[in-house]
Amino acid sequence: LFNSATNLLVNLLRFNCVNVARVNQKKKYKNFTDGILYQAPWGKHNPLSWRLHHETKATMGKFDQRDFLPIVMVKDPITWMSSMCRHPYEARWPHSREHCPNLVPNKVDRRRRTGSSTIGLQVKFATRHYGDEPIPDSSNKTFIPYKSLVDFWNVWYHEWYDATFPRVMIRFEDLLFHAEETVAKVCTCWGGTMRRDFRYVKNSAKGQQGPHAGSAGFLASLITYGNSTLRNHGILTDKRDVKYARENLDEELMTEFGYAMI
Repeated sequence: LFNSATNLLVNLLRFNCVNVARVNQKKKYKNFTDGILYQAPWGKHNPLSWRLHHETKATMGKFDQRDFLPIVMVKDPITWMSSMCRHPYEARWPHSREHCPNLVPNKVDRRRRTGSSTIGLQVKFATRHYGDEPIPDSSNKTFIPYKSLVDFWNVWYHEWYDATFPRVMIRFEDLLFHAEETVAKVCTCWGGTMRRDFRYVKNSAKGQQGPHAGSAGFLASLITYGNSTLRNHGILTDKRDVKYARENLDEELMTEFGYAMI
């Protein structure tokens, strides 16, 4: 999902984990020698239901998607919503610096004529295809509606939580504060071997170009997420947003991933 540290995970794995069996078969795997892809073959941020119904250009026809082990990054929905305000990527909804995250319209939003009890959003994903249908070209996109940022987080992650095939789900916070231990477990699960000296990603794993401009680096992230008492500081500032989040964040997901209700 956008803003969940997928780039950080890929970089940490590539820096620190090696699959010797794959490296020794470079001719067979060619561009996929290390076995670590920066995105799932059905698209980096596409919902789980895109699996087996979409192919990225880079991986098209290269391997069976059922042989791919997905690693899903999960982030505290409160801080994730704050990140979405700074970097919305392909999510579109009416918001402003005065009110974001904005779950329930207030005076600021009513001036923008939202006309709804919640602030809905549209998220642009690649278009799925089925069976023998032609694979859509890169300009063919589908917009999926969600009732709010909270609904987007709930729906997107619950698909993965309910999946019946092997997958790995990692909390961003564990990767940030326990990077070496977390990466080692993922590396072992995947059949890799850890390198002797662990290498961290000090600058923003996203880079600073285009939509990634202003992304936080390692030290800034430690400061931002290291104090639990500041979890909602300056994020959900309207009591109606707090009430909506408390009543609508998926309790099962929050409990499973150890996130306290706001």
